[in-house]
Amino acid sequence: MTSPSPSLPPITIFGGTAGTGLSVLKRCLRAGYTVKVLARTPSKLSSLSAKYPNLHIIQGDIHNLESIKQCLIHSRRIVDIIISSIGMTMQRKGLSFTSVDTTICETGTKNILQALEELESDEKIERAGNEGPKMIFLSTTGISAQGRDIPIPMVPLYHWMLHVPHDDKRKMESVIRESDREWVVVRPSLLFDGNAKGLESVRTSTEGKAEGKEGEVAIGYTIRREDVGLWIFEECVRKMGSERWEGKMVTLTY
Repeated sequence: MTSPSPSLPPITIFGGTAGTGLSVLKRCLRAGYTVKVLARTPSKLSSLSAKYPNLHIIQGDIHNLESIKQCLIHSRRIVDIIISSIGMTMQRKGLSFTSVDTTICETGTKNILQALEELESDEKIERAGNEGPKMIFLSTTGISAQGRDIPIPMVPLYHWMLHVPHDDKRKMESVIRESDREWVVVRPSLLFDGNAKGLESVRTSTEGKAEGKEGEVAIGYTIRREDVGLWIFEECVRKMGSERWEGKMVTLTY
């Protein structure tokens, strides 16, 4: 059983019950971080909560501001790191995919930012430093406005079959860009399950907030969720205090 470390910054994860979010959650818990997770079904994390006293589960969903607020506070203080890997539960519709909640990423991100703003205006709640919490959002390749970042054979898949979830991610990114926060948007290639290959197998490129592309774009077909979770943990969580985040779009692929 891992004991929480009081010297490590507390973390909130939205979308932590499955996929990439769950991968990040497990790594944070093993390292001793105190983590708060918003979950509609807390039982999905019952095995982890039994093992890690540093896991705190708030029952609720991303549409409920009060649940979000509870998740953003630890010991009357706003958490230092916020990670959002919320995404659609997709359903097949003809030759494309849709969802019962086609704006979950855009709406969820707006709700997180609104809840955070309201907490920061509450004199009873301590802020997370001078700049506020650092924020990490999971997005996708194939939606960049600054050029192609996917292989040509994948263009029909991304722009036809996946246009509904990708339109939601695109709107989510617009919300993030307009916010006055320290953030990183992670854009992985098509996600698959499987054991992590390791950071040495991951290629990255950065699309800046204002300065445009920095070097060559990392273009690839797929990446495993475990490697995306590993990258977020090592490059964002562990290094959260090493530099100011000016707003970065980071592509991850093999």
